[in-house]
Amino acid sequence: MSKVLVIYQSFGGSTKSLAEAAAVGVSQSGAEADIKDVTKVTADDLSDVDGIILATTQPFQSMAGDTKKLFEQLWLGRDKIRKGTPFATIICYKTDPQATQESLKMFADYLELKPTDDWLTVSADDIEAGKEQARQLGIAIVQGE
Repeated sequence: MSKVLVIYQSFGGSTKSLAEAAAVGVSQSGAEADIKDVTKVTADDLSDVDGIILATTQPFQSMAGDTKKLFEQLWLGRDKIRKGTPFATIICYKTDPQATQESLKMFADYLELKPTDDWLTVSADDIEAGKEQARQLGIAIVQGE
């Protein structure tokens, strides 16, 4: 794997720090990490990557608004997205992240991305430990684990 796009939506910086940790793991594995705010991502950005990591916050027990909006916009440009691209997520949550996980899996299915087995959920109260898990996720997506 040579290039991984790390996308994040963060309100206070915690989720961004998890995305940055994942990007460090990608780089440590010898791949290029391109990190972008969710509001700056287009379908063209997903056309030439070998993996995608999405880090999102979860307000009110559901997917954050700009993250959902990203998938709505990607749907319009879905023909530009490489099918079967490995896709992992980091969900920073305060309450049960299950609804967000299910929505992200549904969107990945619609876009024909390949969800990895190592999706990460990090309690908003445990960001420091989550950073190491995020770094490990970055390594795993490059190594194809």
